Amino acid sequence: MLTYMKSRSVLVCGLVVLVSVGTQPAEAQVTVEAASLMTTPVYLFDHDRQVSQGTGFFYGVKNLSGVIDTVFLVTNYHVVTGHSPGMPLRPDGDRIVFYLHLNRNEPSQVKQVALPLYSDAGTPLWEQSLEHPEADVVLLAMPPKTFAGIAMYVFTEEHVTSDIKIRPTSSATLLGYPFGFSDTTNQLPVWKTGHVASEPQVDFQDTPAFLVDVSAFPGMSGCPVLAVANGVYEDETEVMRTGRVVRLLGVFSGMPVMHSDTPGQADTSLQLGYVWKAALIVELARGYRRR
Repeated sequence: MLTYMKSRSVLVCGLVVLVSVGTQPAEAQVTVEAASLMTTPVYLFDHDRQVSQGTGFFYGVKNLSGVIDTVFLVTNYHVVTGHSPGMPLRPDGDRIVFYLHLNRNEPSQVKQVALPLYSDAGTPLWEQSLEHPEADVVLLAMPPKTFAGIAMYVFTEEHVTSDIKIRPTSSATLLGYPFGFSDTTNQLPVWKTGHVASEPQVDFQDTPAFLVDVSAFPGMSGCPVLAVANGVYEDETEVMRTGRVVRLLGVFSGMPVMHSDTPGQADTSLQLGYVWKAALIVELARGYRRR
C-alpha cells in the first residue's frame, strides 16, 4: 500500500488536506492558504521547447473506505493542446510540467512534475466530457508514484457541494498566474476576485457554464473559481450561517472579445469570463477508470 493511502484527512478552513500519519496538526502552523497549494502553473512543452503557460489545480477522489486514492490535475483543453475543443488541429505540445508543494510552512519547497499527454499510440491520456465535447475542461490522472510520500492538498467533491448560496453578484475568486506573474519563488498563485455575472443555476447559452465579471488575463486559463465565505454567509436554504467555507464553482476558461467590423475600431473585451461548472469535474472523476 502506498504511503499516500496511509494518510488521514483533516479539515482545515473547509479544505480537505491529506496529512501524513505522524505529523503535527496543520492548524497550529498555518502560513499559507490550502487552496494556494492546490493550484499550480501548467507549462505546455513540445519536447524540450516551452509552448505556453496556463493554470491547473488538484482534485481528489475517495475510495469506498473514504480515503483519497486518485488525484487529478484539472485544467482547460486548450491549455494541454493549444486549441479550443473540437478544432481539428495538431496539438501544440506533447507533455506538461507543473509543481507540487512539499511543505505548507515552507512553500518554496516544491517538486517539479512532468507528465506525458499521449500514450505511445498517440491516444490522449486525459479525460474529457463526451456529453459536452465543447467543454474546455480536462482531467489528467496523476500516477500514484508522482505524489507518493507527499502531503497532497486537493479539492474534493465536498467542495463542489458546499452549502454557500450562489447568486448573480456573489463573489467569485480566481487563483492563477496572469501572464505568468505570481510569487515564482514559492510557486504560489495570485488571487483575483470578481462577481458571478449570469444566473449560476442556468446553463449559459445551453452549455454547462456561467459567467464571471472579473479582470483576468492569459495564463489564468484552467484556474479554479471559488466562492469563499469568512464569517456570515447565506446557505442553500437561504439561512444565514457563520463560518469559514470554500466552494469550488468551476474551471475558468477565457474571456470573449467582441470583434469589430469597423475599420480602425479596436476589438473590445467585455471583461466577462467563462467558467465551466464544477459538476463536469465530478462527473469525469466519478467515471474514471485507471488505464
